[in-house]
Amino acid sequence: MPRQPSRPVASKEEPDLRPPEEIRAGRIRRFVFLGAIAAAVLGVGIYFAARPIGGAIKAWQSRRLAREAFALIDQNKWNEAAARARDAYALRFTEPESWRAVARVASRTGQLASALEWWKKIDDANRLTVEDRRDFIVAAVVSGEIAVAAKQVEALLAQPGGPMPIDIVWAGQVAARQSNPELALDYAQRVLADNRAKPYDVLSAATLVLSLTSPDSQPYADAWQQIENAARDPKNPGSLEALVLLANEKAVPPMPAIGGNTSLSLESTPAPSTTPAAPPSVAGGVDAGPTSQPTPATQYADTLTLTLAATPEPVAVGRTMSLTEVANALENHPDARPYHKLLALELRARQDPALADQYVTDAVQRFGNSASLAQTYQGNAELADETLIALAAWLNNIGRPAKTLEVLPQARASQRQDLFLQYLNALVGLQRWNEIKDHLMSERFPIEPVLQHMYLAVAQTHLGSATGATNEWQRALEVAKTPEKLSTLAKYAEQNSANDIADAAYAGAIKIDPKNREAYTGRLRFALAAGKTADAQTIAAEIIQVWPDDAGARNQDAYLRLLLGASGEQAEAAEREAEVLVKKEPRNWFARATLGLARLRLGRDKDALAAFRGIKATGNEPPGALAVRAAILAVNGHEEGARNDALLLVAKPLLPEERALIAPLLQ
Repeated sequence: MPRQPSRPVASKEEPDLRPPEEIRAGRIRRFVFLGAIAAAVLGVGIYFAARPIGGAIKAWQSRRLAREAFALIDQNKWNEAAARARDAYALRFTEPESWRAVARVASRTGQLASALEWWKKIDDANRLTVEDRRDFIVAAVVSGEIAVAAKQVEALLAQPGGPMPIDIVWAGQVAARQSNPELALDYAQRVLADNRAKPYDVLSAATLVLSLTSPDSQPYADAWQQIENAARDPKNPGSLEALVLLANEKAVPPMPAIGGNTSLSLESTPAPSTTPAAPPSVAGGVDAGPTSQPTPATQYADTLTLTLAATPEPVAVGRTMSLTEVANALENHPDARPYHKLLALELRARQDPALADQYVTDAVQRFGNSASLAQTYQGNAELADETLIALAAWLNNIGRPAKTLEVLPQARASQRQDLFLQYLNALVGLQRWNEIKDHLMSERFPIEPVLQHMYLAVAQTHLGSATGATNEWQRALEVAKTPEKLSTLAKYAEQNSANDIADAAYAGAIKIDPKNREAYTGRLRFALAAGKTADAQTIAAEIIQVWPDDAGARNQDAYLRLLLGASGEQAEAAEREAEVLVKKEPRNWFARATLGLARLRLGRDKDALAAFRGIKATGNEPPGALAVRAAILAVNGHEEGARNDALLLVAKPLLPEERALIAPLLQ
């Protein structure tokens, strides 16, 4: 019998008899309860997800800004590109694309020491593209880190589908710097025979061949013909560079300038590309990019010194483009800038010195008339300034400073730094040192403080005030607060024989940037030039601590240790490393000197002699290596040859320990 419920159960169909207010309140309570649970869950989710979501948004924005920077770089808008790169990095400093943007801006604006560190950072993250590797190689080669460049070259040569011609050009450049001219020449000739090679690739390869071969050789003549072919074709993108190269190579010493050195400026570097590029700024920060929009005028003005400093080479077979033809091509080239047209006038003056004054007058009329320039450039002040800077630099470099002051009066020069520097150079040419001093001390002109004190130091020296010059050098050191400014100061001080200031400037640059290879190299060069072998070895040891994979630096450190008397285990280690380097770079005389000296210190005289087997001296070898060879020849019984070598080295720059090696042969 089924059990009956103790109390009646309401039917599911039975209507809810509660008051409507109670039903509504229950529903509200349930809604609030469920809403609170949902809010709590959502809050917890937002708490844990907000940071990743925010990071993802910032990463996307950083990548977008980096892409904008790349586009601006392609348009040669350096300031805007630098600003976008900075913003991308500031927005998310862990975003590799922002690193790439900063690195590329630094590479393309000549801030190669900074660029090198950024490329290393991107390499460590395994994010390098093919284009990145090419920029990486440029920065490494210019900074002297050939081992780093070599690794990137290997990666480019091993890329799927094979290397492009430009990659092979860089392989040749690195091989040349690794003392392997045969391999470098092979790479260059491969590019010249490659149908895929672009005009700039061909020009770069041909120039490399010229640097590796003698003017009377067939490879030299073939490379020269390639350059002439490019120069004759105005539609060739590399034609202007080719014409500048021909003009510089064919140059003869210029008319003597008044007063000898007619420039306060740093000595120039090789001719720039006509493709617009931003030169490094003394005022620029490492990561910030250039501080002002660069103008081609700065580049062109710097190039003129190279043109005038060039010396003629022996004429090689295959040269068919005359000086007149080069001048005509420069003058009429559709992309010629004022510098090129001035260079054409310079070539004509060299060809016919009797008409030099007329050519100078023509240049002043064409490029020095303010009204004419305003009409020509339709009010474009930047182009007018570019032209005036190029003209002033040209006049200063050909020894016509008085003409410079005619076309560049003080009021006009005071408008911008590059104009003012050319004005100062004209005063130097006229030996008006008191005026230079007054202008610089007045602080009424646009010039960087570090430049102001550098130039004042030179002016004080010419005025006979040694104390004043020393004080100005010290002030320049005090205001040079960035590696770039310190590097500029060091180079200028070295040019003016103030090596103690140059060394101090490089030391300061190392404190700010411990991986500044240029600064280490400069300090090492000063120590070697001063004959301070122990100091040089200390610096060499510091270099290999920072760059342990640099075989050349390791070899130099080992060589200096051996000169200072290292033996035993140190000599054995030096021998092992030198053997490896000699096998890799058989024409490296420094490596052979280290190998021979290590064996000499170990008492293995015959093995030491074998270190120089299979290589012949051509006259361009480092004197120190020849001193080691002379000492080794002597202990192996070849005294006559050793004595002849020693006699040839008497007037050569040698370290005290190297000179001691040959001293017995000179008695």
